[in-house]
Amino acid sequence: MLARRLPSILPDISFEESLEITKIYSIVGLTSKDKPIIETRPFRSPHHTATQVSLVGGGRIPKPRRN
Repeated sequence: MLARRLPSILPDISFEESLEITKIYSIVGLTSKDKPIIETRPFRSPHHTATQVSLVGGGRIPKPRRN
């Protein structure tokens, strides 16, 4: 529960950070025509039993998870 609250207390995302996140998402095809620029910090909530390998990707071709 504490981890879910962390994004709300972080400072607002800067334009440079937003561009970096958008670049990563656009490579994988996760951007939409309605909102071409990602304006929120990405947040993932892994299961408490997730292994270290699964947290860092664990696959041959790393890419962001689709929501």
